[in-house]
Amino acid sequence: MSVHTDSTDAVGGTDAGGLRYFEERSGCDVLFGTPSELPELWRQYVDGALNVYQHYGVEVVLDFESIADGQSTAGFFAVIDSEATMVAGMRAHGPHLTADEIAGFQPWIGTPDEAALRSELVERIPLGVIETKGAWSSRALPRRPGIGALLARAIPHAAWLLDARYVFGASPLHCLDLYDATGARQPPGVSPVAYPDERYVTVPVWWDLDDLSTASPDQHELISSEREQLVAARARTSERSRRK
Repeated sequence: MSVHTDSTDAVGGTDAGGLRYFEERSGCDVLFGTPSELPELWRQYVDGALNVYQHYGVEVVLDFESIADGQSTAGFFAVIDSEATMVAGMRAHGPHLTADEIAGFQPWIGTPDEAALRSELVERIPLGVIETKGAWSSRALPRRPGIGALLARAIPHAAWLLDARYVFGASPLHCLDLYDATGARQPPGVSPVAYPDERYVTVPVWWDLDDLSTASPDQHELISSEREQLVAARARTSERSRRK
């Protein structure tokens, strides 16, 4: 699937491309593009993710060797503050063709709930299933809760940008409130797993772009206003392409 682009300057002026929207509460710009469109920001994304995940001893979930070149990433978000510094990021993979290529599904393989969860994935894949991974924010950032909410809202944006209806994720319990507030739901009857290690209780979650009705009113309003910015950016890109 193609990613809609909107020409823009990024950190250091070395990247051009991607879509941009402004997040009023943090005063940050949020860019979405492919690693090839935004190579300098992709390098900063990878460095930032590795730094944060190593701090918590969970860098294994990044699968650094396979993601570093950007080839497996369909697109990523870069959160840029008013000083042109990247302070948070998240990447997206898909749309996926099979359940087994979805990294977030792997912790349930071999468990009693594998069959039920696999059935849900197989049912939804024809309608488009992506996953978002590797979310991080700078540990020195003073507005970390706000940035967490920003990244949670970016998850349904990723599905829209990649022409998918669904997002599948594996959420640790401490992130669940953030995701629930943006419309995520847990599949009934699927037990949690210890992932990536025994410190974390992790559950599967779904976002359905056709039904975000369980999102909090505040987050639902922000998702809508940010989507309007993305729609306008895509329209500008289409108009420029038409004139060429």
